[in-house]
Amino acid sequence: MTTPTRLLVALALANTAACFPAVYPTNDIDGSVAEHWKRVEPVVVTSPDGTNTTVFNPANGQVIAQGSATDGGGVDFSVPALIWLAFVFAVGAPLALVGIRLWRVTTGAGVGLAATVCVWAAFVNTVSAEGLSDLVLTVIAVGAFVVGFLIGVLNIGRLVGILLLGGLGGASFGVRIILLRPGLLIPLYVGNWLVITVFIILGLGAIVYRQRFGLVSSCAAVGTFLVGLGVDLILNKQSGMSIGLRFLFDRNSAHYLAIVHQGYHPPVVTQIILGASLGAIPVLAFAQHKIFSAPFRPKSKEPEFDTASVSEEQVALNHEKEPEKEPETRIATPATSKRSLLGSRFSTS
Repeated sequence: MTTPTRLLVALALANTAACFPAVYPTNDIDGSVAEHWKRVEPVVVTSPDGTNTTVFNPANGQVIAQGSATDGGGVDFSVPALIWLAFVFAVGAPLALVGIRLWRVTTGAGVGLAATVCVWAAFVNTVSAEGLSDLVLTVIAVGAFVVGFLIGVLNIGRLVGILLLGGLGGASFGVRIILLRPGLLIPLYVGNWLVITVFIILGLGAIVYRQRFGLVSSCAAVGTFLVGLGVDLILNKQSGMSIGLRFLFDRNSAHYLAIVHQGYHPPVVTQIILGASLGAIPVLAFAQHKIFSAPFRPKSKEPEFDTASVSEEQVALNHEKEPEKEPETRIATPATSKRSLLGSRFSTS
């Protein structure tokens, strides 16, 4: 390395340690991409030959160690990638096609998927640069689904599963709209989550006020999202929807270079898959409604509440738990019979 080059690198590192924002190299990271970073705005210093890139914390000048940020997705068709591929098709296809008829399976899937998203997001945002292996993180996320699924199958988790499915349906719709545009839909990172929150509220509202409409819509939305993700994983591996979801959910400072610095640039194929999966929602929802006209809960076991609201179903569940009271029978005595007969004969209209 020549003497001028050494001086340039030394000056860059010295200024970075002193936390001078003026040394932020705008050619190393797009300013619009940096806006997506919600915790800090790291300083990225790249050597003149481009072989070494270092991330610094502008608050204290410390180097932020960086990890690979595969987030359990694996690489190409590795074992974790194949597990996720089987998972999204196994859960998504039944929901998209016959979710309204699966009853307990559907409510179990609602709780299980919500648990999977929460556990996965919590881990990827808190692990260190060394992180966990993709296989371990995948097993943890799938294990969370199994636990949540079992809770949703039971009576205690039925209503929770229905509500969570409504929220997931709205979220899956909003996430796909956000991922259609490179760098996410809105340049301000938090704005994208506000859009997703609006769709979550709409999904919950549909479930609360018109349960059957909310159920068929949510089943179709969640199912098409998972199937679309599976198709994209086959075609684009981890460079399509996968990186988009990581870009949206993962804000771990140890993943800055691999996630935020690289940005989100969806291939045209991914955008087509996103649009097609969104367009399939009303088609599959209407098809489920017409083909499976029976109530969500089987008639042979429980009364029909498909058109009822969640509050009405809760009343029905409480009614099921109340013991049946035997009807009171009165034995008419001769005296009471005589008085009744006299009253009927001499009563005035």
